Amino acid sequence: MGPENKNIEDRTVYFDYLRVFATFSVIILHLSAQNWFTTDVNGFEWQVFNFYDSIVRWGVPVFVMISGALFLDREIATKTIYSRYVLRLLSSFVIWSAAYAVFRGGGEKVDKILIGHYHLWFLPMIIGLYICIPFIKPIIQSDLKGRYYLILTFLFAFLIPQTVTLINDFGSDLLIQRMGAFKTSVNNMNMHIVEGYAGYFVLGYYLNKIQLSKRQRITIYLLGAAGFTLTIFLDLVVALRTQQCCSHYYGNFNINVLFESVAVFTWFRYKEFYCAKWNTVIQKLSQYSFGAYLVHVFVIDELNIRLGINTLTFNPMLAVIFIGIVVFIISFGISAILNQIPVARRYMV
Repeated sequence: MGPENKNIEDRTVYFDYLRVFATFSVIILHLSAQNWFTTDVNGFEWQVFNFYDSIVRWGVPVFVMISGALFLDREIATKTIYSRYVLRLLSSFVIWSAAYAVFRGGGEKVDKILIGHYHLWFLPMIIGLYICIPFIKPIIQSDLKGRYYLILTFLFAFLIPQTVTLINDFGSDLLIQRMGAFKTSVNNMNMHIVEGYAGYFVLGYYLNKIQLSKRQRITIYLLGAAGFTLTIFLDLVVALRTQQCCSHYYGNFNINVLFESVAVFTWFRYKEFYCAKWNTVIQKLSQYSFGAYLVHVFVIDELNIRLGINTLTFNPMLAVIFIGIVVFIISFGISAILNQIPVARRYMV
């Protein structure tokens, strides 16, 4: 997802599959969240929403990893980054933010355009990564520096924050107090350079570049399975204990979500895609994934507002998947149409 799949000609089949499936995962995520907050954590509905929400958390990290694999493996002039990629993302953000502000109403329109609809946060984030590529590339040009950067990212972006969260949720009062003091000291270090999505960006480059042995891949898949399981059950346990919806372990900088993301990326990386017809279809859908991501929230809202179709309309176990497929088809259809319009294709999708 993102404009890079239209401008970088050398195609990698598994990237196309990842984009399409990651787009579907984000659709499922937003459908799972549709009635997540309003249902009883003890009820069947919330359990279903928590399950679906937990197993698709890898979508956004995988998008970032794809971008990192593509951009960090090529020499792209800074001028090209701005004129071709940043400009398209910026224009897409403004246009779609304005569209959502107008059609969804409520609040100050200018503020809504500046902030963007809730799912459009991805665009400013990826813009930030793109404009920092000239500073990120020297990191991966040295294998030692690249690995060191990933170690620091894991430590400060994932391990320490998640340890704090786990202790806050499951630790004693004294341990919570001690961890709070420790967290303050860590925060004073201001390690922001290794705490953002650049870690996923660099990780995507390495996972695409290096060759993993079968044993290494199996280890990754086992960690991924653990990640999926922990995402489901940690939030469930805390929700049942507190009798409140819990999303502490949904975040993209949780270790369990990291394990999910790496496992999914690796599986597609080493999967053999033999069917030429399917590859052609997926390649075409991949080109429409950016537009589908931008419009899918509008489709979800319209199905609910106009037709009363949402994840509580019928059994949520079926509703999330069925509505997800419908939203997927409509969103990619709209994106396909917009991609046939030159101006829209250049500035919107």
